[in-house]
Amino acid sequence: MHGSGCLSKYNIAHVTSLHLTPVQEAGGIDLLFHTNTESGKTDDLKSDDHINMSFLNNSGEWASISGHADIITDREVVTKYYSQQLKTWLGDLGDGTHDGGPNDPRIGVIKITAKTATYAIALGNPLSRGIEQVTGAITGNAAQVNKLREITEEEIKQWRSSH
Repeated sequence: MHGSGCLSKYNIAHVTSLHLTPVQEAGGIDLLFHTNTESGKTDDLKSDDHINMSFLNNSGEWASISGHADIITDREVVTKYYSQQLKTWLGDLGDGTHDGGPNDPRIGVIKITAKTATYAIALGNPLSRGIEQVTGAITGNAAQVNKLREITEEEIKQWRSSH
């Protein structure tokens, strides 16, 4: 799903300095994100690895993935997923080490191992969804503007075993 993303702890703490170009792993169910290992979010994840990642696009479709996060600093993994765009977010400190390159020790990877997921797919077009909302307000019936799907922990376990 394309759109904006927000990485948050279950307590909905806002996270900054995250390179939001997810790489899908394990058949598309796990996500990897670059991170600055010197940011506060890595400290938060070390003390509590429960996490929720959510995405929202312009049509109101969304996805929410809950699971556990690991901070990976292995240079082979970091280099495998490295992008030149990271230099924009980290900068070059001019010391020959902290240059935003693939060997910059500040660059790590947050791996989200999915446990459950929920997503909503928009029904109809924006006009029909608007009409549905107005109808719901008038009649008192809940508006049906999207189709909701929950993927259970068991379904994710089955997916992992087949991929």
